[in-house]
Amino acid sequence: MTHLIFVGEKRSKRAKLLGVYWQDEALAAKPLFAALRACGVEPTECTFVNWFDERSHSAIRIAAALGARVFAMGKKVQHALTEAKISFTPLVHPAARGSIRKRERYIAHVREQLLGVIAPFKETADD
Repeated sequence: MTHLIFVGEKRSKRAKLLGVYWQDEALAAKPLFAALRACGVEPTECTFVNWFDERSHSAIRIAAALGARVFAMGKKVQHALTEAKISFTPLVHPAARGSIRKRERYIAHVREQLLGVIAPFKETADD
């Protein structure tokens, strides 16, 4: 499978207070990881970074040039990656408000965005 990089905006105040990161599967990572697993993607095999917190811009650019698929979570990150001329697939941020917060809807959104990016695409019993 192609390497997948998920790019968020920045660590939230709550995440900093709790001392958690994307890899801890807490806060916004929880619905994202559930959606990825429902799509047959193991989150531990993906990379998660925050565009405005980390100095990973060149690493993301290089990884994308080498074939990694970049997913931009949220409008600010999508705008920043467009400005940086980094190709990406847009994703609604897992902490977004509204109807997308429903587990089934977020999983469906992630599945739709992953189609054509990963192969073979696996269906799982979590649907």
